Amino acid sequence: MAKAKCQRTGTLVELEDGFFLAKVQTGEWFFVCKTAPEEHADYNIAVSQLLSNPVTFCNWMGHLEEKTWFVPDKFINFFAKFRRENNLYQ
Repeated sequence: MAKAKCQRTGTLVELEDGFFLAKVQTGEWFFVCKTAPEEHADYNIAVSQLLSNPVTFCNWMGHLEEKTWFVPDKFINFFAKFRRENNLYQ
């Protein structure tokens, strides 16, 4: 199983047990664990829910595009950095 580091606590967790989280004020994205402290106006989705099937993923991507705070470049840059920092290359 792939593991990744929570960006709020530094805890190493199973990737599918974490959450992708956006700060709606800035459009910045993070990976967090269940025990990470929440902040006002965080938008999150469980990795396990997001990756449960292709339809769910497609619907979520369309849903994000509807958000006024969504910044596609920040989203893509987050995943590039997240992948690199957690050695998620396959």
